[in-house]
Amino acid sequence: MKGKLYSVGVGPGDPELMTLKAVRLIKECDVLAIPQGDSDVLVAKNIVEGIVDLSKKEQLLVYMPMVKDHDVISKAHQKGADDIIKYLDQGKNVVFITLGCPTVYATCIYVHKLVLKAGYEALLVPGVTSFCAVAAKLNVSLCEKAEPLIILPGSYKESSRFLDQPGNKILMKSASEIGRVRDELKGRGLLKHAQMIENCGLPGETIYKDLNKVDDKSSYFSVILVKEKEFEQ
Repeated sequence: MKGKLYSVGVGPGDPELMTLKAVRLIKECDVLAIPQGDSDVLVAKNIVEGIVDLSKKEQLLVYMPMVKDHDVISKAHQKGADDIIKYLDQGKNVVFITLGCPTVYATCIYVHKLVLKAGYEALLVPGVTSFCAVAAKLNVSLCEKAEPLIILPGSYKESSRFLDQPGNKILMKSASEIGRVRDELKGRGLLKHAQMIENCGLPGETIYKDLNKVDDKSSYFSVILVKEKEFEQ
């Protein structure tokens, strides 16, 4: 019998925000697949180790390059899927952990879909999203009553046109375009409607209630919340 792949969200950073299901699956799985970027820092693994002892767990590093070259990215995703499939063929269950939730702008989803396409059973396990954690940290709701909520990648240049739409907005992974995003908000008179948290729930967490004070080289893990109504300063 072939093994199963579980792509599991481990939440935004605080280990206590991991779900009971995530913890159980990680403890029970045969192999833990861990995303690795271009640095040696394994953020998702560090979160898990706040709850689960991984010292005896078989582990697989899955390289997820932070580049714009689609060919490089596609090859990395295919290699990650192939490496996971080797374990599935041995009848081993694999948990592939990811920050936040695997259903929201998660790089693991591309590997997940390749495994599915290859004919293997693969399941998604939701986690607490970064933007929910950001709203909670700011002590505000994301949306109330009939308010719409628009979730956007802040690095996507076309996202700015959605700022003119009614509702509250979430700009995720805004670091690389923070200067442009700030100018877009300023031009619409929305700076007092926006706040940002960098590294929410992670080491180096910083809350910015004034986006003018945000460094243009802020962390990749930066989320901006734009409300229809002004924040209380």
